[in-house]
Amino acid sequence: MAFDWNATKKWVREHLEKKFLIIIRNEETFEETANYRLTLQNIYLLLSTLLLGLGIILFLLIAFSPIKRYVPGYGDLRSQTDFIKLEKKISSMEEELKARDTYIQSVQRILTGNPETTDDVTKNIQIKQEKPEPLPKVKEDSMLRAEFETTQALEARSKNQNKETRVQASPVSLKSSERENFTNLNFVSPIRGPLGAAYDPTKGHLGVDIIAPKNTPIKAILGGTVIQSDWSIENGHSIAIQHSNNLVSMYKHNSALLKKTGSRVKAGEAIAIIGNTGTLTNGPHLHFELWYKGQTVNPVEYIRF
Repeated sequence: MAFDWNATKKWVREHLEKKFLIIIRNEETFEETANYRLTLQNIYLLLSTLLLGLGIILFLLIAFSPIKRYVPGYGDLRSQTDFIKLEKKISSMEEELKARDTYIQSVQRILTGNPETTDDVTKNIQIKQEKPEPLPKVKEDSMLRAEFETTQALEARSKNQNKETRVQASPVSLKSSERENFTNLNFVSPIRGPLGAAYDPTKGHLGVDIIAPKNTPIKAILGGTVIQSDWSIENGHSIAIQHSNNLVSMYKHNSALLKKTGSRVKAGEAIAIIGNTGTLTNGPHLHFELWYKGQTVNPVEYIRF
Protein backbone atom coordinates (compact mmCIF):
# COMPACT_ATOMS: atom_id res chain seq x y z
CA MET A 1 0.00 0.00 0.00
CA ALA A 2 1.59 3.30 -1.14
CA PHE A 3 1.79 6.30 1.11
CA ASP A 4 -0.56 9.08 0.00
CA TRP A 5 1.29 12.39 0.33
CA ASN A 6 -1.59 14.44 -0.96
CA ALA A 7 -3.95 13.11 1.67
CA THR A 8 -1.40 13.78 4.38
CA LYS A 9 -0.83 17.36 3.21
CA LYS A 10 -4.59 17.94 3.08
CA TRP A 11 -4.99 16.65 6.64
CA VAL A 12 -2.16 18.83 7.94
CA ARG A 13 -3.57 21.93 6.20
CA GLU A 14 -7.05 21.31 7.59
CA HIS A 15 -5.59 20.67 11.04
CA LEU A 16 -3.64 23.94 11.03
CA GLU A 17 -6.61 25.92 9.71
CA LYS A 18 -8.93 24.86 12.51
CA LYS A 19 -10.32 27.97 14.14
CA PHE A 20 -10.71 28.56 17.86
CA LEU A 21 -12.42 31.30 19.76
CA ILE A 22 -11.03 32.35 23.11
CA ILE A 23 -13.48 34.40 25.20
CA ILE A 24 -12.58 36.10 28.46
CA ARG A 25 -15.55 36.87 30.80
CA ASN A 26 -15.94 38.58 34.13
CA GLU A 27 -16.34 35.90 36.78
CA GLU A 28 -19.01 37.77 38.72
CA THR A 29 -21.12 39.31 35.93
CA PHE A 30 -20.26 36.94 33.09
CA GLU A 31 -19.74 40.03 30.97
CA GLU A 32 -17.49 39.38 27.96
CA THR A 33 -14.33 41.51 28.30
CA ALA A 34 -12.26 40.17 25.39
CA ASN A 35 -12.23 37.52 22.70
CA TYR A 36 -9.53 36.14 20.43
CA ARG A 37 -9.87 34.17 17.22
CA LEU A 38 -6.92 31.86 16.62
CA THR A 39 -5.92 28.92 14.49
CA LEU A 40 -3.51 26.16 15.35
CA GLN A 41 -1.11 27.62 12.79
CA ASN A 42 -1.08 30.95 14.64
CA ILE A 43 -0.58 29.20 17.96
CA TYR A 44 2.37 27.19 16.63
CA LEU A 45 3.95 30.34 15.15
CA LEU A 46 3.50 32.20 18.43
CA LEU A 47 5.11 29.43 20.47
CA SER A 48 8.00 29.11 17.99
CA THR A 49 8.60 32.87 18.12
CA LEU A 50 8.60 32.84 21.92
CA LEU A 51 11.06 29.94 22.04
CA LEU A 52 13.33 31.59 19.47
CA GLY A 53 13.30 34.89 21.37
CA LEU A 54 14.02 33.12 24.65
CA GLY A 55 16.95 31.29 23.03
CA ILE A 56 18.39 34.54 21.66
CA ILE A 57 18.10 36.22 25.07
CA LEU A 58 19.85 33.30 26.80
CA PHE A 59 22.65 33.36 24.21
CA LEU A 60 23.22 37.10 24.69
CA LEU A 61 23.26 36.71 28.47
CA ILE A 62 25.83 33.92 28.31
CA ALA A 63 28.01 35.59 25.67
CA PHE A 64 28.08 39.15 27.01
CA SER A 65 27.58 38.89 30.76
CA PRO A 66 29.47 37.37 33.74
CA ILE A 67 27.04 34.45 33.74
CA LYS A 68 29.28 32.69 31.22
CA ARG A 69 31.86 32.09 33.96
CA TYR A 70 29.45 29.65 35.59
CA VAL A 71 28.77 27.67 32.41
CA PRO A 72 30.96 24.50 32.28
CA GLY A 73 33.25 24.43 29.26
CA TYR A 74 32.58 28.07 28.35
CA GLY A 75 35.21 30.61 29.28
CA ASP A 76 36.61 33.96 28.35
CA LEU A 77 40.15 33.74 26.97
CA ARG A 78 40.98 37.14 28.38
CA SER A 79 39.78 36.07 31.84
CA GLN A 80 41.93 32.94 31.62
CA THR A 81 44.97 35.05 30.71
CA ASP A 82 44.32 37.37 33.65
CA PHE A 83 43.95 34.35 35.92
CA ILE A 84 47.29 32.93 34.76
CA LYS A 85 49.01 36.29 35.33
CA LEU A 86 47.52 36.56 38.82
CA GLU A 87 48.57 33.00 39.62
CA LYS A 88 52.16 33.71 38.53
CA LYS A 89 52.21 36.92 40.55
CA ILE A 90 50.92 35.11 43.63
CA SER A 91 53.56 32.37 43.19
CA SER A 92 56.27 35.01 42.89
CA MET A 93 55.05 36.76 46.03
CA GLU A 94 54.98 33.46 47.91
CA GLU A 95 58.59 32.77 46.92
CA GLU A 96 59.63 36.25 48.05
CA LEU A 97 57.87 35.75 51.38
CA LYS A 98 59.56 32.38 51.86
CA ALA A 99 62.97 33.91 51.08
CA ARG A 100 62.30 36.75 53.50
CA ASP A 101 61.21 34.34 56.22
CA THR A 102 64.35 32.27 55.65
CA TYR A 103 66.52 35.38 55.90
CA ILE A 104 64.79 36.54 59.09
CA GLN A 105 65.15 33.10 60.65
CA SER A 106 68.84 33.02 59.73
CA VAL A 107 69.42 36.42 61.34
CA GLN A 108 67.52 35.34 64.46
CA ARG A 109 69.62 32.17 64.69
CA ILE A 110 72.84 34.17 64.36
CA LEU A 111 71.75 36.70 67.01
CA THR A 112 70.69 33.98 69.44
CA GLY A 113 73.83 31.90 68.87
CA ASN A 114 71.95 29.03 67.24
CA PRO A 115 73.19 28.92 63.61
CA GLU A 116 71.71 26.72 60.91
CA THR A 117 72.79 23.10 60.71
CA THR A 118 73.17 20.91 57.67
CA ASP A 119 69.89 19.12 58.40
CA ASP A 120 68.00 22.43 58.57
CA VAL A 121 69.02 23.40 55.04
CA THR A 122 69.07 20.04 53.26
CA LYS A 123 66.04 18.28 54.76
CA ASN A 124 63.75 19.33 51.86
CA ILE A 125 66.39 19.48 49.14
CA GLN A 126 67.41 16.81 46.71
CA ILE A 127 71.19 16.92 46.94
CA LYS A 128 72.05 14.74 43.98
CA GLN A 129 72.37 16.49 40.64
CA GLU A 130 73.32 14.37 37.68
CA LYS A 131 75.92 15.42 35.19
CA PRO A 132 74.34 16.50 31.90
CA GLU A 133 74.51 13.76 29.26
CA PRO A 134 76.51 14.61 26.13
CA LEU A 135 74.65 14.95 22.88
CA PRO A 136 74.81 11.89 20.59
CA LYS A 137 77.27 12.16 17.72
CA VAL A 138 76.01 12.20 14.17
CA LYS A 139 77.10 9.18 12.19
CA GLU A 140 77.92 11.28 9.14
CA ASP A 141 80.65 13.27 10.93
CA SER A 142 83.92 12.72 9.13
CA MET A 143 87.35 12.29 10.69
CA LEU A 144 88.42 15.56 9.09
CA ARG A 145 85.71 17.46 10.95
CA ALA A 146 86.62 15.82 14.25
CA GLU A 147 90.28 16.72 13.78
CA PHE A 148 89.35 20.30 12.88
CA GLU A 149 87.15 20.72 15.98
CA THR A 150 89.87 19.29 18.22
CA THR A 151 92.43 21.70 16.81
CA GLN A 152 90.09 24.64 17.25
CA ALA A 153 89.33 23.65 20.85
CA LEU A 154 93.02 23.36 21.73
CA GLU A 155 93.77 26.74 20.20
CA ALA A 156 90.88 28.39 22.03
CA ARG A 157 91.90 26.83 25.32
CA SER A 158 95.48 27.98 24.85
CA LYS A 159 94.29 31.55 24.19
CA ASN A 160 92.04 31.50 27.26
CA GLN A 161 94.88 30.20 29.43
CA ASN A 162 97.20 32.92 28.18
CA LYS A 163 94.58 35.58 28.78
CA GLU A 164 93.77 34.19 32.23
CA THR A 165 97.48 34.14 33.11
CA ARG A 166 97.81 37.80 32.20
CA VAL A 167 94.83 38.64 34.43
CA GLN A 168 96.05 36.44 37.25
CA ALA A 169 99.52 37.94 37.23
CA SER A 170 98.15 41.36 38.13
CA PRO A 171 95.62 41.11 40.99
CA VAL A 172 93.84 44.33 41.83
CA SER A 173 95.49 46.56 44.42
CA LEU A 174 92.88 48.29 46.56
CA LYS A 175 93.25 51.85 47.74
CA SER A 176 93.00 52.61 51.43
CA SER A 177 89.49 54.06 51.01
CA GLU A 178 88.33 51.02 49.03
CA ARG A 179 89.85 48.65 51.58
CA GLU A 180 87.99 50.51 54.34
CA ASN A 181 84.74 50.20 52.39
CA PHE A 182 85.32 46.46 52.00
CA THR A 183 85.86 46.14 55.75
CA ASN A 184 82.55 47.91 56.44
CA LEU A 185 80.51 45.60 54.17
CA ASN A 186 79.99 43.02 56.96
CA PHE A 187 80.67 39.94 54.85
CA VAL A 188 79.03 36.66 55.86
CA SER A 189 81.36 33.68 55.67
CA PRO A 190 80.14 31.35 52.90
CA ILE A 191 81.27 28.35 54.91
CA ARG A 192 83.27 27.62 58.06
CA GLY A 193 86.24 25.31 57.88
CA PRO A 194 90.00 24.98 57.47
CA LEU A 195 91.61 26.52 54.40
CA GLY A 196 93.15 24.39 51.68
CA ALA A 197 94.88 25.92 48.68
CA ALA A 198 95.55 29.61 49.24
CA TYR A 199 94.96 32.56 46.91
CA ASP A 200 97.81 32.61 44.38
CA PRO A 201 96.99 34.27 41.03
CA THR A 202 100.52 33.70 39.73
CA LYS A 203 99.77 29.96 39.72
CA GLY A 204 96.29 30.34 38.34
CA HIS A 205 94.47 29.91 41.67
CA LEU A 206 92.18 32.94 41.81
CA GLY A 207 90.45 32.10 45.07
CA VAL A 208 90.72 30.09 48.25
CA ASP A 209 89.63 26.52 49.02
CA ILE A 210 87.60 25.91 52.18
CA ILE A 211 87.23 22.33 53.40
CA ALA A 212 84.00 21.23 55.08
CA PRO A 213 81.96 18.03 55.59
CA LYS A 214 79.72 16.62 52.91
CA ASN A 215 76.30 18.30 52.43
CA THR A 216 77.35 21.46 54.26
CA PRO A 217 75.28 24.45 53.04
CA ILE A 218 77.06 27.36 51.35
CA LYS A 219 75.80 30.89 52.03
CA ALA A 220 75.88 34.16 50.11
CA ILE A 221 78.45 36.59 51.51
CA LEU A 222 76.24 39.61 50.68
CA GLY A 223 72.85 40.31 49.17
CA GLY A 224 72.71 40.44 45.38
CA THR A 225 71.52 38.83 42.15
CA VAL A 226 72.56 35.42 40.81
CA ILE A 227 74.23 36.04 37.43
CA GLN A 228 75.43 32.46 36.85
CA SER A 229 74.06 29.12 38.01
CA ASP A 230 75.19 26.26 35.79
CA TRP A 231 77.54 23.32 35.28
CA SER A 232 80.91 23.13 33.52
CA ILE A 233 83.48 20.39 33.05
CA GLU A 234 86.22 22.11 35.04
CA ASN A 235 84.21 23.78 37.83
CA GLY A 236 81.22 21.42 38.14
CA HIS A 237 78.13 23.05 39.61
CA SER A 238 79.06 26.69 40.13
CA ILE A 239 77.17 29.84 41.05
CA ALA A 240 78.10 33.54 40.90
CA ILE A 241 76.42 36.51 42.57
CA GLN A 242 76.59 40.16 41.52
CA HIS A 243 76.71 42.46 44.55
CA SER A 244 76.77 46.22 44.79
CA ASN A 245 80.02 48.23 44.50
CA ASN A 246 81.16 46.25 41.39
CA LEU A 247 81.68 43.16 43.56
CA VAL A 248 81.15 39.57 42.37
CA SER A 249 81.47 36.37 44.43
CA MET A 250 81.88 32.90 42.88
CA TYR A 251 81.29 29.47 44.46
CA LYS A 252 82.57 26.39 42.58
CA HIS A 253 82.60 22.55 42.74
CA ASN A 254 79.20 22.30 44.48
CA SER A 255 77.12 19.13 44.56
CA ALA A 256 73.84 21.03 44.19
CA LEU A 257 72.69 24.56 43.38
CA LEU A 258 69.77 26.04 45.33
CA LYS A 259 69.29 29.21 43.28
CA LYS A 260 68.70 29.89 39.58
CA THR A 261 70.09 32.65 37.39
CA GLY A 262 68.24 35.89 38.04
CA SER A 263 67.27 35.02 41.63
CA ARG A 264 67.61 37.64 44.34
CA VAL A 265 69.45 36.44 47.44
CA LYS A 266 70.05 37.85 50.91
CA ALA A 267 73.25 37.86 52.92
CA GLY A 268 73.59 34.54 54.72
CA GLU A 269 71.01 32.77 52.54
CA ALA A 270 71.87 29.20 51.48
CA ILE A 271 72.67 29.10 47.75
CA ALA A 272 74.43 25.75 47.23
CA ILE A 273 75.66 22.53 48.84
CA ILE A 274 79.36 21.74 49.11
CA GLY A 275 80.57 19.05 46.76
CA ASN A 276 83.31 17.60 44.60
CA THR A 277 82.11 18.19 41.03
CA GLY A 278 84.30 19.15 38.12
CA THR A 279 87.73 18.06 36.93
CA LEU A 280 89.65 20.70 38.94
CA THR A 281 88.91 19.16 42.34
CA ASN A 282 89.99 16.09 44.28
CA GLY A 283 87.80 16.23 47.38
CA PRO A 284 84.75 17.92 48.92
CA HIS A 285 85.52 21.62 49.30
CA LEU A 286 84.39 25.07 48.23
CA HIS A 287 86.50 27.07 45.81
CA PHE A 288 85.58 30.67 46.59
CA GLU A 289 86.56 33.69 44.49
CA LEU A 290 86.03 37.39 45.11
CA TRP A 291 86.14 39.79 42.15
CA TYR A 292 86.25 43.58 42.30
CA LYS A 293 85.95 45.69 39.14
CA GLY A 294 86.76 42.69 36.96
CA GLN A 295 89.85 41.56 38.89
CA THR A 296 90.38 39.14 41.74
CA VAL A 297 91.15 40.03 45.36
CA ASN A 298 92.30 37.83 48.21
CA PRO A 299 89.15 36.83 50.14
CA VAL A 300 91.13 36.04 53.28
CA GLU A 301 91.88 39.75 53.76
CA TYR A 302 88.21 40.60 54.17
CA ILE A 303 86.31 37.45 55.20
CA ARG A 304 86.84 35.22 58.21
CA PHE A 305 86.41 31.55 57.25
